[in-house]
Amino acid sequence: MVRIHTISLGRVKSKIYAILIIIFTVLILSKFIVPSSRSAKNNLENDVPIFTQQLEEHQLDSELYKKVLVETIPYVDGHSKDGHTVDNFFIGIFAFITDIHWNNFTTVLEEVIPLARYMNNNVVQYTQNVIEVDGVFNEYTGNKEVIQQNDEDYYQIEAEDEDTFEDPFASSQIRYTKTQLRSIDFLQRNLYNFEGDLKLTYADIPAVDLINRDISLKKQSNKPQILIFHTHSQEHFADSDPNQLDDGVIGLGETLAKILHEEYGIGVLHNKGQYDVVQGKLMRDGSYERMEPAIRKILQQNPSIEVIIDLHRDGIEKGKLVTKVNGKPTAKIMLVNGICKTMKNGKLTDLTSLPNPYLKDNLAFSLQMQLKANELYPGLMRKIYIKPYRYSLHMLPKSLLVEVGANTNTVEEARNAMAPLAKILCEVLKVK
Repeated sequence: MVRIHTISLGRVKSKIYAILIIIFTVLILSKFIVPSSRSAKNNLENDVPIFTQQLEEHQLDSELYKKVLVETIPYVDGHSKDGHTVDNFFIGIFAFITDIHWNNFTTVLEEVIPLARYMNNNVVQYTQNVIEVDGVFNEYTGNKEVIQQNDEDYYQIEAEDEDTFEDPFASSQIRYTKTQLRSIDFLQRNLYNFEGDLKLTYADIPAVDLINRDISLKKQSNKPQILIFHTHSQEHFADSDPNQLDDGVIGLGETLAKILHEEYGIGVLHNKGQYDVVQGKLMRDGSYERMEPAIRKILQQNPSIEVIIDLHRDGIEKGKLVTKVNGKPTAKIMLVNGICKTMKNGKLTDLTSLPNPYLKDNLAFSLQMQLKANELYPGLMRKIYIKPYRYSLHMLPKSLLVEVGANTNTVEEARNAMAPLAKILCEVLKVK
């Protein structure tokens, strides 16, 4: 089954223009017609007194007068035999342009509510397409408008060559001690990158507790359990077709959804909302704020969803994030966590404006994914990136932000990473 929810604001916008034109026209006419009619009446009385006197002396037959009006100007007669009225005339024109029938309140709601939503969304213009994979996966190609990128999100990470180390989790025979996992230096050296001057302690990343948390998912038939979306929908790759959204991260989302459903039997929703596009232009600022209401609505409508994946690709100035998996060139993957804390006067301070009740659950999810990936696909993962932000991880306990490759990778390399990512995910979720 495929469910497609579309919010198209172009029609609403055209109606706004039509309504404004009607109002403007009425105001203009009221300025000119009323004064001119009064002036004509004054001129007629002042300049043609004899004619006026003759009209008063020779009164017209009322029936004849009405007949003339009915025959020549049928809409002037408020209640003629044909049932035409001036009100009906203007109501008909208004309904023809706006689809609002004032004698049918339902049509008023149908048009006014989208209009209110349009104004309330800060003039955000995007088309939201949601695909539910349930039964047979069907592709749905939504808005094809592609925005040329003019900026990138760069993570402040050391060069990949400097980030190379002898990974203790690089084989299926993983061995580590609780003492090592309790060392923040060990964690940062082997598993994590902290942004800038961010200084975390073991209390912030209690690895022993995190790896023991239950992240399992019990499969439900005919219900979506994973939601994939893209806060930055316009992220593409080195050889992407600029006219095809499916050549970027949105295409990766479709590939991942298809694998999760067809190979692992999980119901998936793929949201194609373009939250980084405002009035046809790329605007990264505010993307997460624009994304959240739509994602929360999907979660409310689909309470069976337990996992959300915000799928991105990184941006780097040089180099290429690639490895080989099963002989195929594969883009490297990086998991990102927002710690909701920042350094202030040398002290780690909570960001009270960005609360996340699921912070430890998020950290457990990403750490277990990292360890499982290092076990199954040594060299595939970059270190988990920790930033003093929140991203899109505060809506569900099992939330991931995944960076697949970077702007220097090819589409093929990025797509090749989806099968390993799906396998890692299902291993951690213990999907059977």
